[in-house]
Amino acid sequence: MPRKLRLLPILAILVLISPVALAWGPEGHAIIAEIAQRHLDPAAAQEVHQLLALEGKTRLDQVSSWPDQIRKDHPETGPWHYVDTPLRAPRYNVRRDCPQGNCIVRKLPHFAHVLANRKASPQARLEALKWVVHLVGDIHQPMHNVDHDDKGGNTVKLVYFGHPTNLHRMWDTNILEHHYGLHMGPHYSFDRDATRAIAARMNASIGAARLARWTPPMALQNIAPEAVRWSNHSHALARKVAYGDLPDRRREGWSVVYQAKAWPVVRNQIEAAGVRLADVLNAALR
Repeated sequence: MPRKLRLLPILAILVLISPVALAWGPEGHAIIAEIAQRHLDPAAAQEVHQLLALEGKTRLDQVSSWPDQIRKDHPETGPWHYVDTPLRAPRYNVRRDCPQGNCIVRKLPHFAHVLANRKASPQARLEALKWVVHLVGDIHQPMHNVDHDDKGGNTVKLVYFGHPTNLHRMWDTNILEHHYGLHMGPHYSFDRDATRAIAARMNASIGAARLARWTPPMALQNIAPEAVRWSNHSHALARKVAYGDLPDRRREGWSVVYQAKAWPVVRNQIEAAGVRLADVLNAALR
């Protein structure tokens, strides 16, 4: 379930429950995971392989949406996927936005350190791996780092390229799916071959300069301040683009204009998330 969506009347839930529940949607998370897989160093790749083998999996994109899949049975994990930094606030403030440590900015470093702990059980480390893969993706989704008294954009109802949606769902799935012509199947199924091919193309376009900019040294030691920095950047994008470029009056053709502004942001965030995820995993598993 999306953030706080369980508080809505049941009919609203039935309308909104599809890809809104999955940050970036399973396609976006799979692409991020696949980009990361391509940047793992040999030692990290071997440990990832061993941990995934505990559940008969072989690649990160197979577990990238697991934290969303368990939210119904574990509602206490819902707040771990986002942080409600107010739209008008310039940046994250821990006392205001995460006083109990129950938000993505605090949970991501926690799971990264569990993953790195060789004394933890293999099952605990596998679960931590799945959380790290997912939360690095979530923290790069602008709508997971902002709130405007609208449940993270879930109550901002829109019609995007002729399809009913909302602002949160647009950034989770609609913008990405529209660009690549992707379509979610029943039970959040998708074409994994297609997402792996997209990840390969995205990865090929990432040059050395962006790799260096996205992977500062001491990735694990600095994971807490880096999580704050990533969240603040996503928050700024939400202010400037997600809300800032949304026209007050949605005249005919507004979707085309918005897509042209939003897609480069979505693409950059997905690529950065994939590279940074690999960096964190390489540091935690070396």
